[in-house]
Amino acid sequence: MVRKKAALLLLTSAIAAGLIGCSTGSGSESDTKSGEPAKTPAESSGPVELTIVTNGGHSQEAFDTRIGNSLRKKFPNYTIKFIPSSVIKFADLIATNTMVDIVYAAGTDFTNGPLKSGMVYDMTELMKKHGVDPNKVGMNWMQGQSPVWGGKLYGLPIGVETLATFYNKDIFDKFGVAYPKDTPTWDEIYDMNNKLTRVDQGTSYVGLVMAPQHVSLNTLSLPYYDMQTGKSSVMTDEAKWKTIYEMMAVRPLSAAGYKEKVATLKALPGEANFYKTRDAAMEVGLVHIPLSYDMKTLNWDIAAYPSLKEAPGVGAQANLLFFGITNMSKNKDAAMEVIKYLYSDEYQTITARDGNYPVIVNDDRIKQFAQNTYYKDRNVQSIFKTKLAPVAPKTIYDPDLLAIYRKYSADLALGNMDMNTMMRKIDEEVQMKVAEIKSR
Repeated sequence: MVRKKAALLLLTSAIAAGLIGCSTGSGSESDTKSGEPAKTPAESSGPVELTIVTNGGHSQEAFDTRIGNSLRKKFPNYTIKFIPSSVIKFADLIATNTMVDIVYAAGTDFTNGPLKSGMVYDMTELMKKHGVDPNKVGMNWMQGQSPVWGGKLYGLPIGVETLATFYNKDIFDKFGVAYPKDTPTWDEIYDMNNKLTRVDQGTSYVGLVMAPQHVSLNTLSLPYYDMQTGKSSVMTDEAKWKTIYEMMAVRPLSAAGYKEKVATLKALPGEANFYKTRDAAMEVGLVHIPLSYDMKTLNWDIAAYPSLKEAPGVGAQANLLFFGITNMSKNKDAAMEVIKYLYSDEYQTITARDGNYPVIVNDDRIKQFAQNTYYKDRNVQSIFKTKLAPVAPKTIYDPDLLAIYRKYSADLALGNMDMNTMMRKIDEEVQMKVAEIKSR
């Protein structure tokens, strides 16, 4: 639907007022108006049904394994329903008048789904009422979210996705190269890449493959758009962006024989070369890949995300998994108790033991990380030995701009485009996209 320009500029304040028009009916609001203190779920004996959705790709099984089963055990008198996108598309929830109590998504998906659709609800007062402190998270995440949320609290982070260094020990052993240390630098990783990129007995190996998330989770906490200047960050932070693109696209392919591998594949080597075909010695990728792919027969281990000399001891940013209450929910107190539990020490320890990076990190949780997984004996605690980079400031434009910032990485890597040309094209396309969005 085409929107007026003014509607976009006032998006976050309009959302707070409830774009869907269903924000009345909360038990907490009606009880307060009657002059009686609102009952928390612990005080209520009646059953509660809560429907949870995401615009991410989680299946029913994935939701139950990570979240649903824990919630049903903790709240036996609640009926926890999850609607996967395979049943109804997120964009169709409002059109079909589907009741939703809780919505969750990570990073730009939260902006692109719950926020843009107007399903969000400012949870500031509910958090105070239920004794939830958003500052328990060991990073200033609200500073990054504030520009896009207009200072409101539309969600609470309950999990983290970030990046780490995975390596195939068999390939390192085969070529007599020492394993990465717990906290490698990028220079050390490039040196290993040079030594491990080679052809042996008819198999072409590369030392390093990179996940595409390095743009969005960059170590230097660079945003895509500078709201104060109205310019693309690739121009306002030109030198820093050049450092990131050199890191992720230029230097890996400088190893002798790497471009020949690309020519054979007719594509850049990627994640599958590490866990499936097993002709990549290292992958700097998402922490959760051992949970996503079959790596049980792969002789792998793990180290922290490599650090740049410009930011020693600093890893990638956190992609935060946000849970928020919708403005249509008639059970906001019950929904807040559910989110409060996901944020609690009890659940944070459970999810850490299952191999998910917890949003609230302490020494005990680091020790318990991944202890319920098949890879508990690997060097899993190393991922916590670098600090997470600060969360970059977010904007309403980010979901549309991310693809532009990634668009020419392969051309740069293969030498089909020089750095200055690429950055100029990114800037031009960012400005065009922002102007287009503002005109809707």
